[in-house]
Amino acid sequence: MFSNTLGLFIFLGIINSILASKATFKNENCTFKRDVFSSFNVHILNKNKIDVDMIIVRTLTVGLKAHMSFEARMSPTKAYQSVLDHDMDYCSLLKDSQNGIYGRIVVTMTKLGNFSRSCPVRPGYYYMHGWQLNQDSLPSYLYLKEYRVTGSFYYGKRSKRMENQLAECSMEMTLI
Repeated sequence: MFSNTLGLFIFLGIINSILASKATFKNENCTFKRDVFSSFNVHILNKNKIDVDMIIVRTLTVGLKAHMSFEARMSPTKAYQSVLDHDMDYCSLLKDSQNGIYGRIVVTMTKLGNFSRSCPVRPGYYYMHGWQLNQDSLPSYLYLKEYRVTGSFYYGKRSKRMENQLAECSMEMTLI
């Protein structure tokens, strides 16, 4: 399913020759496990910048996984359709952050805060202030549209029940 959906959006991106130059954000919502984080806050500033502040109270070890999903709003309805749904080994991503769409995003995030650049991630205060999603880090197959973006951290195998989920944040994003 991933390759079919990705192929469709690459095709649509080619048809739509106007590339997004930036993103605007709204409606952030985060949940987290209190035995892992004593706080986990995401704030949108001026619709185009994001601040993250978190306090980790338990070491995050090798095996930590991340899940990212992008869902496009289908006009004229308010329904969303999955565009990209991807699980990754977060610790491996930190080691090899120069590759792929997520690697480019991680590199820009680590420049604006003190996020750990390797695993294990020790307890402490972590932040990122003033981050923007710009044209250099935007996947080229995402075209001008409204999206819901969700990211989560977990251990083990991803399932619908997600008892092993440590944190999840979602927000709406518009590419302009």
